[in-house]
Amino acid sequence: MTLRRLAASLVLAAVPFASSPAQVLRDPGNIAPPAAVTGEATVDAGKRAQQDFERYRRQHLQSASVGRPSNCDETVGRFCYWYSERQTIPPEPKSIAEARDRFISTLDSLSALSPADRWLTGQRVRYLDEAGRHDAALAAARACKVGGWWCDILTGFALHEMGDYAQAGKLFETGIGKMLPRDHCAWHDVSLLIDDDARQQYRRFVCGDPQRTAFEERIWFLGRTLYSMPGNDTRTEWYARMTMAELLKDAPSQYQFGFDDDERELMLRFGWERKWAMTRDGITGEETTPAYRMIPAGFVINEPSLSDSANWRLQLPPVIARYGPPYAKILKPLEHQKAVFHRGDSALVVLAYDSRTMPELAGVPITASLVVTPGTVPVGYGKTINDASPVGVIIAMAPWGPLLMSAEVSAPAHSAVARARYGVRPPFAIGTRVTLSDLLFYKPYGSFPSKVEDAAPHAVPTERLRADEKLGVYWESYGTDASGETMHISLTVVKEVEESGFLKRKAEALKLIQQATPVSVSVDDMSARGSSVSPRAIELDISTLKKGSYIVQLEITVAGQYTVRAEHRIEIIGP
Repeated sequence: MTLRRLAASLVLAAVPFASSPAQVLRDPGNIAPPAAVTGEATVDAGKRAQQDFERYRRQHLQSASVGRPSNCDETVGRFCYWYSERQTIPPEPKSIAEARDRFISTLDSLSALSPADRWLTGQRVRYLDEAGRHDAALAAARACKVGGWWCDILTGFALHEMGDYAQAGKLFETGIGKMLPRDHCAWHDVSLLIDDDARQQYRRFVCGDPQRTAFEERIWFLGRTLYSMPGNDTRTEWYARMTMAELLKDAPSQYQFGFDDDERELMLRFGWERKWAMTRDGITGEETTPAYRMIPAGFVINEPSLSDSANWRLQLPPVIARYGPPYAKILKPLEHQKAVFHRGDSALVVLAYDSRTMPELAGVPITASLVVTPGTVPVGYGKTINDASPVGVIIAMAPWGPLLMSAEVSAPAHSAVARARYGVRPPFAIGTRVTLSDLLFYKPYGSFPSKVEDAAPHAVPTERLRADEKLGVYWESYGTDASGETMHISLTVVKEVEESGFLKRKAEALKLIQQATPVSVSVDDMSARGSSVSPRAIELDISTLKKGSYIVQLEITVAGQYTVRAEHRIEIIGP
């Protein structure tokens, strides 16, 4: 749960106001404007009704025992913000929902009298959305008669809240395109959402500089929760927050002190509250939960292909901004295996996945996707399978070179997602004629694969294996002599010594530390004739392996160059 609360120094002033017996409180929504009321009088009536409703809400908020932490995650002016998924605010009282409905009815009547008024149109969309009446909010936005960009922005807001992110993005960009240059820059400015490293780089460029625009595009491209989803919901979430800032500026929330810079910053970084309660320290609000880090770290933005899965952790500190996508209320790691193969100027990426380890993906239709991208430009390559199998294989093509991979399996009915995201690079080799692909593990099926398309359907969908089953290993050597040449092939499995650290593990894998290996195969082979690509496969008996983590290491030696290597980690989970 995400919570924000007024700082104690100001809560003391707020509480008596909320409980003062001298406070005069009209029944919100009972303002019935006469037909003759038009123009400014109509708007004034709406503003009085809005103030009455928010006052009524403050008076009728439920009490909640929400423990404030000893330290705030963020302190912005008078607000203390912290993130917790262990606490929750109770549902809204029925009396407040009914009061809101009466207020909305008043806005409907006033809007009919002044259909071109910005304030009435905006607040009508805002409170319809707050009430969960998203279809009505969209209809109100589309009925907007205000000139300029306002109607486009409101319609984009309503579409975003309905989950139509692609269309929302189009409306937002149309509206922003109609703004004055200063406002145009402000809506595109991402300074509040990025860490210090990225912000330092971002501020080198002035608004309007193509390099700044390209940097923004990369940030939004990489910041998406699902790369396979149409549109860019992370970006439209930002625009929706900017829209809400306009709405709150015109008609403040129940915090009583007006919508100032403190509240604006917190709202833009963490979203607006969806629930409120009265606690011993004052009014506490709760945003959408769970909420994840909105934008990746600066070093990931600059070179995503070097990132590992830890760099994409959902709560990787420091969390500058959060976003809780409604389609990913559950977001867990995806059980999978991947391998990359060279195809001219392209990379062929094989993904084998298993969604059965995540109960939230069971029993409902799922969508499986593989998206690969250079990351430094906002272009993705991939494939999506609707109504996918719980266990499957996906193959995608992308330009050859360092890549970022996002493997995604989602169950919309359960708002659940399993994801694997990290950089992928070919096995390391510099200045060599012969190079290697990744290793692809497959389940032996009675014959040896002669190409990756043969092995892929049998790919093991996990790197956690049982020792009582044989393991097939497929790879390709590139640049071999088409007339045929001798290749010395060595395939070993060595224990990963995690407690000794990274350097010792690598030393063992490179045989710089002599020790007996539980599995080892060594053979002299002849490369493929008539082709510079030599596909090969070996089946390993891993029955001698005990539970634990291992490195499967392939070494190829040909005349005239140093030995090239490829390796892949496995975990033995049982006999």
